[in-house]
Amino acid sequence: MSAFLLNDQSPSLLVILEGVKEPYMFTWLTNYLVGSDEDRAANEMARQLYAAIVAQARHPVFYRYMSVADSIQGRFELLSLHMFIVLDRLSSGDETSEQLAQQLVDVMFADMDDVARETGVGDMGVGPRIKKLARSFQSRLEYYKQTIDGDEDGTFSRGTLSDALIEVFFADDEVQMHKAEQLAAYVVKQKARVAELSLDEMVAGTQLFADLDEKEGS
Repeated sequence: MSAFLLNDQSPSLLVILEGVKEPYMFTWLTNYLVGSDEDRAANEMARQLYAAIVAQARHPVFYRYMSVADSIQGRFELLSLHMFIVLDRLSSGDETSEQLAQQLVDVMFADMDDVARETGVGDMGVGPRIKKLARSFQSRLEYYKQTIDGDEDGTFSRGTLSDALIEVFFADDEVQMHKAEQLAAYVVKQKARVAELSLDEMVAGTQLFADLDEKEGS
């Protein structure tokens, strides 16, 4: 069973899969089957890290108190947001960190492949749908990065992180701006948290993210 699906067999995933860059298509599987012991160890590290990300993205606070829709779409968006937090940290590291980032994305899309198959997408339809999903995921990463770091000229042509989150999570419903701002504050907090961790501490996954409680969604 896919970690992302989490026992939800809703076919609404098909809506998501209509939607993002070429997938980094599953080098983890090739490495796991025919790669070296070092490759397999690295793949296992990526899988452990992904499991920690998925667990955080399924935290009840997001759905009960931050008004994120507890749907396949909402879960995908939270997964993408947490992947952004971790990938942004890994991209600022050394070559080992960058390799782990690649493997982490591979593991995610292998999981998405499982999700598609578990919801009834046939073999011929999986590839095109995953490519669209990957393009959507890539666009999310670029959007969040630009709203945090700004443009090369120092401006923020795409707005703030709160602007991005209200669009992605709440369909630009201004009534939900408070929730978008809470979610943006959460992202800033978690980015600071993972920035403090060594690669070994990140992979251990026991405390990858800072604690989250109901007060953050109040």
